[in-house]
Amino acid sequence: MDTEIPHLHRGEAGFEQRVEDLVFNSIPLGRAPDVVASPRSEDEVVEIVRAARSAGQKVAVLSGGHNWIGASVHDRGVLIEMSAFDRIEIDPDARTARVGTAARSGAVADALAARNLAFPTGHCGLPGIGGFVLGGGFGLNVGRWKPACFSLRGVRVVTAAGELVVASESEHPELLWLARGAGPAFPGVVTELEIELQDRPADTRVSSWVFALDDLAAVSRWIGEVSPELPSNLEVAVIGLGPDRPEYPPGDGFPDHVVVVEAMAFVDDAEEAREAVAPLAAGPGFAPLGHSDLEPLPYEQIHTGFDAMCDENDRYLADTFWTDRDLEALTPLEEAIRRAPSGKSVVMAEMFGHGEKLGLTGEDAAYSIDGRTLVMAYAIWEDAASDDANRAWHAGVRDLLEPISIGHFVNEADLHADPERLSRCFTPANWERLVSLRGKWDPDGLFHDPPGSGSAGA
Repeated sequence: MDTEIPHLHRGEAGFEQRVEDLVFNSIPLGRAPDVVASPRSEDEVVEIVRAARSAGQKVAVLSGGHNWIGASVHDRGVLIEMSAFDRIEIDPDARTARVGTAARSGAVADALAARNLAFPTGHCGLPGIGGFVLGGGFGLNVGRWKPACFSLRGVRVVTAAGELVVASESEHPELLWLARGAGPAFPGVVTELEIELQDRPADTRVSSWVFALDDLAAVSRWIGEVSPELPSNLEVAVIGLGPDRPEYPPGDGFPDHVVVVEAMAFVDDAEEAREAVAPLAAGPGFAPLGHSDLEPLPYEQIHTGFDAMCDENDRYLADTFWTDRDLEALTPLEEAIRRAPSGKSVVMAEMFGHGEKLGLTGEDAAYSIDGRTLVMAYAIWEDAASDDANRAWHAGVRDLLEPISIGHFVNEADLHADPERLSRCFTPANWERLVSLRGKWDPDGLFHDPPGSGSAGA
């Protein structure tokens, strides 16, 4: 690439480290582009896309690099990393914001909270907002606010033709539909997002209950039974944890393996929080090993706690499984959780609609998989010598969940697991439309095919 735009070629000093630094996972990818380009303006994005097109090079885009599998990093071609696009411009009167695609989720949350506004940003503050939203965005208070992509009002996009366009409900609505959940299959370079805002919850409270992993079946049954009584602004997660956990460490009455129920209420005051968690008060019929009740957690500090649990030096495998079952879907995983070779690994589940689906029809968004329960499995370990053991464990968890799964959440799906994995992140109708629109907006295949796109070649 012969240009004044900052870039590094494969083989140049610092290239390998640059690619490694772009991905939040210490597992070597085993692949790399020919060029990493770092545009500073939309004009430079246009220049890069046109140059790649003229040279016959494939293009990929990275906003924050927090995708577990490094979906933006492909062999050969040009990787456009968008870190310079991190501007945040808020219009409190219109209750909208314009955010650069690389603005970190936590930075967006902080800027909005300072104005008593909010957006369903990620629980973790590290991801770039562009990749987070384009992949659906299961963020804070999702039961009430829905996934972040449903609050997307418009995007600025450099197309495969090298043209800058604005997509909204009235202009290029097909691109807006794609931006609402197509994830790595989006056929363009998003530079800026216009998002719709919510009032920041005046109070956030967290309650937790800790039980021995032996009680997983009873705990899952308890949460499943009371879920229909819970309000939509209460998030409840059931989490299976090993010995290397940040809280409730083994000893002092806590075994090596535990199941934690965590309830986070987005409310106006403590009394509303108490009413929100009241259906959980009776418990599963026996006392927890540990319990914290309605601990205050400032809204703007939520992501800092999650960020502290995400070590970029660790090695990660992640996958997600939507199912129409209740939390009973977790029960067969008890022994798998116990056998995890790494004490850092986590298996968790949430019923975002408290036993009902969220009503995500897919008519207004590419995002379309809508189950009763989302099960998430994360293998997390530190040393390369344990790669094979952790890969085998994660594959075993996947084998247990696949038979009851109706699909996957694209932002945290292991798209390399099988050639049809990406298509299973959408309903058949939305996948068919996605493939068709991708062909329309990128007829020559300038953008790399995303992993897991199979024979459909999205």
